[in-house]
Amino acid sequence: MKKIYFPIALLLLFLLLAACGETTEENVNGKVENTEQTSEDTGTDEEEERANEINQVIVDNENVKATLVKIVKKEDPIWGRSIEVIFDVQNKRQDSIEVQARSVSADGRMVDEALLTMSQEVAPGKSATAKLTIQEFEGYEFPELKENFEMTLHIFSWDQMDYQEDHPVKVTF
Repeated sequence: MKKIYFPIALLLLFLLLAACGETTEENVNGKVENTEQTSEDTGTDEEEERANEINQVIVDNENVKATLVKIVKKEDPIWGRSIEVIFDVQNKRQDSIEVQARSVSADGRMVDEALLTMSQEVAPGKSATAKLTIQEFEGYEFPELKENFEMTLHIFSWDQMDYQEDHPVKVTF
């Protein structure tokens, strides 16, 4: 009989913890400074006019198309504050690519790599959502995103070691 009570009590505890807090989200609007020539017109379209989304093409070449979709600030009572920088990446190559974030800074200060996570594989001819997460941890300075956000979008292939691309991403608020 005791074997039945323990799993039920454990399940109730998890449900209680899940119901304790509510995550709040705030989309951050900004203007992307386009430093590269792309093969596609990046003029205003219906998607760019939607509120709280950036939808700016970062790179569009023979290998890859990457679009900065949006930047979202989140606050969760259990997990703390976080920032998500969301990209849509289309692989135009015949081999898989990996998308990572490098040299991330906010408001003129580098963000400690301990706060960052981003690594997304994209199969040949496919698209994927690549998400840079900046998670608040005790003892590290958490960025506020008041003035600007900068990073390098690093794209490479594990299959073709001679292929890699770096594309700057600059957003002002």
